[in-house]
Order: sequence, then structure tokens, then C-alpha cells
Amino acid sequence: MSTPGLPTIWELIAEGAATLPEPFSRAALINWVSARRPDVGVSSIATHIQLATDNAGSPPSGRTPLLHRVDRGRYVRHRGTDVGDVAVDVPCGRLVLIGSSGATTAEPMPVARLFSSPGFVRARDAAVRARLPWFVLSAKHGLLDAGDVVGPYDVQIGDQSAGYRTAWGEWVVAQLAERVRLDGVTVEVHGGVDFAQPLRQPLARRGAALELPLPGAWQESGDHDDGGPGDGAAGRAPVRVALGRLRDLVTGHRAS
Repeated sequence: MSTPGLPTIWELIAEGAATLPEPFSRAALINWVSARRPDVGVSSIATHIQLATDNAGSPPSGRTPLLHRVDRGRYVRHRGTDVGDVAVDVPCGRLVLIGSSGATTAEPMPVARLFSSPGFVRARDAAVRARLPWFVLSAKHGLLDAGDVVGPYDVQIGDQSAGYRTAWGEWVVAQLAERVRLDGVTVEVHGGVDFAQPLRQPLARRGAALELPLPGAWQESGDHDDGGPGDGAAGRAPVRVALGRLRDLVTGHRAS
């Protein structure tokens, strides 16, 4: 709706998204717009919000989206991708993908802080210390940057069909290839076989090698049990050998 001398609803939604603390609720945004255009009905504002949301499933409006939904009735402003953005090189030749797992916070927040399982936290902190590029793997959202805001969810990649996992793997690697040049890069996948297996072939086609670290690989090298026979490294050796074979199976040596 356009009224001479007054801002349009679209303009007010853009202004509200830039002003309200993130993540903001649909009700808060409607109230914000309504206070500045009391002549416009709530249903009209709600329709504009739907059209302005990039992942709401609405037909394209022909305009740049203004919002991104992170949970039911919760939004952040749309960031998008600049036209000039291109995939960048990975100077160290290695990057880290961390599977989302374990308990989550109750509210939407940057995905780097959404999950609190020891494995996720350990892999995240070690990647940060090593200054390696890292991303989060989500069975629901695909590939996420550490700062992406999402709401809690309970979708497990291992519970999905084979067709879903295959499509998910292609989708994730396509997203990754938009961010970095993958040729010659080693991609560490933390979170288990369910996350790693769908990525192996799509990564290989782009010239990247998949590596599935052993559980505990991020722990300090000096953190060992020095107990007697049957304890410590000796007691864990058969388990580590079995896990090593599993890693080799998932990673796969390139056929000659």
C-alpha cells in the first residue's frame, strides 16, 4: 500500500528489521510497522512480511528479500550474498565441518553457540584455536556459517531416507563450493559417519579429500591414561584400530 508522503509498508519492514534486536518476533515487527502506519491493517502487514521473507515459500516478489525466518514466528534481517562475492582459496588447505548434535539452547541464536554437546564444543574450540575455516552441518538447514542464527530443532541426519541424505550431501557441498575453492582441500568432518558419508562423492568430484577424524582427535596429545596393563592407550588400541578402519572405509582411497 502506497500513500503519498508516507513510507510504504515494504520500506517500514526494512527499517524495522534493521532496528529491532535480533531475533525479533513477527508480532514485534507488525507492531513496529503499525505504529508508523496505523491506517494499514494487520493482515496487509502480515502479507508483506510473508512476501519479504526469503525462506517462507512464497512466490518470488521480484524484490530483494528483507527477512529470514529462523524459527516459527522469529526472524532476522536478510543478509543474502553480495553480487561480487566469489569462492575464496583456503590458504591452509584444510577446513572443518562440524555436525550439529546434542542438546540445544531454548532460544534462537548463532549456530556456533546453539549446540552444547562435548564433541561439538571440543571440535568448535579446536578449529578456532587452529585458525581453520569451519562451518556447521545441519540435517535441516544444510551448511551454516558460525554466525547464522537458527532456532532449536530436532532433525537427525541418520533418521532420514537414503534419498534425502544423498540430496543433502549434494546441497551441502554446493553451498560449500560457493564459499571456498575445494580443489586440493582436505575437509575434516566431525560428527560421525552419518554426516560424512553423503559428502564423500560430491567432495571428490570437486577435487577435495574427506577426512573423518577419530573420536577424541582434538584432545591434547598429553591427555593419556598412564595406568597399568589393560588401561590407557594399550587398552584402547583395539577400539582405535576398529575406528581407523571405519574412517578409511568412509574416506575411501581414490580408485586408481
